[in-house]
Amino acid sequence: MPAQRAQAGLAARGAAGGALMGLANLVPGVSGGTMLVAAGIYPQFIDSVARVTTLRPDRRSVTFLLVTGGAAALVIVLLAGTVRDLVLQHRWAMYSLFLGSTLGGVPAMWRLIGRPDARSWLGAAAGIAAMAASALAPVGSGDGTGEAGALLLAGLGAFAAMILPGLSGGYLLVLSGQYVPILGAVDGLRAAVFAGVDGAWAALMASARVLAPFALGGVVAIVGVSSLVRLLLRRQRSLTLGFLLGLLAGAVLGLWPFDTSESGLALPGAARGVAALGLTACGFLGTSAVARLGASDSIQ
Repeated sequence: MPAQRAQAGLAARGAAGGALMGLANLVPGVSGGTMLVAAGIYPQFIDSVARVTTLRPDRRSVTFLLVTGGAAALVIVLLAGTVRDLVLQHRWAMYSLFLGSTLGGVPAMWRLIGRPDARSWLGAAAGIAAMAASALAPVGSGDGTGEAGALLLAGLGAFAAMILPGLSGGYLLVLSGQYVPILGAVDGLRAAVFAGVDGAWAALMASARVLAPFALGGVVAIVGVSSLVRLLLRRQRSLTLGFLLGLLAGAVLGLWPFDTSESGLALPGAARGVAALGLTACGFLGTSAVARLGASDSIQ
């Protein structure tokens, strides 16, 4: 019975973490991998992906990936158009929510580390420095047309970022000019499948021409990066977990909810500031609750 409860808790965390990852991957500047860390399922995700991609799956890893990946895919398909519009029109609200969600994962990551040693602190410092550097990089507004080669490379970058906490797949899509084509194709797929639009087959094929090379690049990235991270977690666990903690803590540097200016960070009015704090608190509490479901984390 305890084992069944632990398995049910892990599945619940997988579903919640997958949904957060899917939502994060739609938002430039927010890392899907960070959401997996925040939900407390990053080690299980990496281990399960590595087992499946090296043809050594077990029932637990397959079930976990189906639940997590299915939740992420469902959120992406259903909300691609909506999230794109919300980020463009209500950036402060979305980033406040994700700021809280990211901070909510710090206690879960700390529990994974256990007793930090010198290598943990060194890794954490390196992770924070990496995120500080990335926060200084300008975000573009690419409007690429979605050529097959560019889409393949975009898939490589976006899915690698999905696995590596602190890197934003949506951000890389913006820089590569593929953000609008990809989200447009996903939204077209949703419309064709769920809304029964006229010319559904043509809409499906149009989306497939964009999403197929993108997905191919994603498969290559997932196979390679997951195996590398799993190896590092096994051989340099303390240093690697410290680095992931640094990426998680440093991710908040790129999530300031309000507009920036040349003179520094812009401050909100009183009402919006209170609302932003409320959304941040909701994100923190939500992620903290997800991270506490089920058993403690471990690499099998």
